[in-house]
Amino acid sequence: MKIYAEMEVVPGPPNLQAPSIIQGGMGIAVSNWRLARSVSQHGEIGIVSGTCIDTVMVRELQDGDPVGRLRALATYPDQDIVRYITDQFYVEGGIPANQSYKLLPIHRFRPKVRSQRILSAAAFSEVMLAKEGHDGYVGINLLCELKRHALACLYGAMLARVDGIFMGAGIPKEEAEQIARLAAGEPAQLRLDVDTSQCAEPEKAYFYTLDPKDILPDPPVLQRPEFYPIIASDLLARILDKKLPEGLITGWVIEGPVAGGHNAPPRGKKRDENGHPIYDEKDIVNLDRVAALGYPYYLAGGFGTPQKRCEALDRGAAGIQVGSLFSLTDESGYPMDFKRDLIAKIHRNEVVVRTDGNVSPTGYPFKVLEAEGTLGLPENQKERVRICDLGYLQHAYLDKKGRVQGRCPSEPVDTYIQKGGKCENTAGRGCLCNGLFANIGLGQRRDYGDERPLFTGGDALVDLPLASEDNPSYSAADVIHYLRDAAPSGDGRAGLKPTLKARL
Repeated sequence: MKIYAEMEVVPGPPNLQAPSIIQGGMGIAVSNWRLARSVSQHGEIGIVSGTCIDTVMVRELQDGDPVGRLRALATYPDQDIVRYITDQFYVEGGIPANQSYKLLPIHRFRPKVRSQRILSAAAFSEVMLAKEGHDGYVGINLLCELKRHALACLYGAMLARVDGIFMGAGIPKEEAEQIARLAAGEPAQLRLDVDTSQCAEPEKAYFYTLDPKDILPDPPVLQRPEFYPIIASDLLARILDKKLPEGLITGWVIEGPVAGGHNAPPRGKKRDENGHPIYDEKDIVNLDRVAALGYPYYLAGGFGTPQKRCEALDRGAAGIQVGSLFSLTDESGYPMDFKRDLIAKIHRNEVVVRTDGNVSPTGYPFKVLEAEGTLGLPENQKERVRICDLGYLQHAYLDKKGRVQGRCPSEPVDTYIQKGGKCENTAGRGCLCNGLFANIGLGQRRDYGDERPLFTGGDALVDLPLASEDNPSYSAADVIHYLRDAAPSGDGRAGLKPTLKARL
């Protein structure tokens, strides 16, 4: 199925010096600082994932800090919280292989300032490490779905002078507005979607708030990063352009349903007999309408070939976003043995990509790799003991005492129902938090068995063009050289607003 409607190509002078590749922001920590730094050093756009970065940090510290996280934290402007983090979580030499990781408290909808300070420091350290030793472009990817974590993560990244913010899995209108407030050192807030059905209290608005003065006593005025909403429809682009003040949007990343990770639900709301989404012509993005708004845009989902990159440029795009190809590079967050095993299985045609409409607690369709020994196989998912001890994807609800609490359809069914959730919402749900941590070698160790990985990737990953079964390894540089291995016939970007710090 075509993902983008045809549009007129307006030839222009080639501009091959500008970055035309965004390395997708894959969480949890698949798009880590090592990958983003390598991509940025090669002249393209490196992206770190901000998803769950506070837990990534404290688990790395419990493993003895193998990647130099403490080195970056040493430059954070709030050394009091750094000392707390170090005292609580750093273990010289690492914890024993069979010992469970110590957990952070679940981040509340009514936040604790300490949790915000820890998250800000974690995001700062990730961006600092990615930017170390070069002046290339480094952005951060965040999910609108994780509203409790967005503001502190954004603030920490901005303290590290992140160049761009890329946000998807929702409508990032409020986030765009609040970035400007954070940059000015002013309090920011995001509206929460709260289920109030259990409480007689009249409905009112609920907000998650962050005051930069709670992070730093004298917050500096910061440069506002560029902002790229990740969208799946031209309608959303037009809505955001109309409702947001001039200058808040830098450009778009337009993501089709063959992309890895979370996908937008099908606009036609069609599902197959297993509840998985069916995409059709309604999901085709009209690029003429997007281009008419005047912003640069990047095409994502199935564009990870040199031919598709040239096609995108010839059709007016500023470039492409590529995730899945980068996910298996030497620099990505997956452990090397996981990557080599997956690459070999892909080349043996032993991996299937499934768009699962049920597994994610968010309700968004989620791409799953069906591979032996992983939670991508439904039978393995059913065997997993339900537990929600990280809570990143919890939904807000008002309990009978009027308190804003969190529940997750992937937690134990009885617990979810006791919190007022509906039993049918739990069917087929998996724990993305614990599964994605297992992907990067930071899975929780439990008495009844360690957490299994839950890999994700785009549809095109099964046609992996790099490495081989006998040589299952390649680098970020290999991906970039592969994608650059053709020149577009023209450049349709003429007339678009400047982007990427005026590089384009």
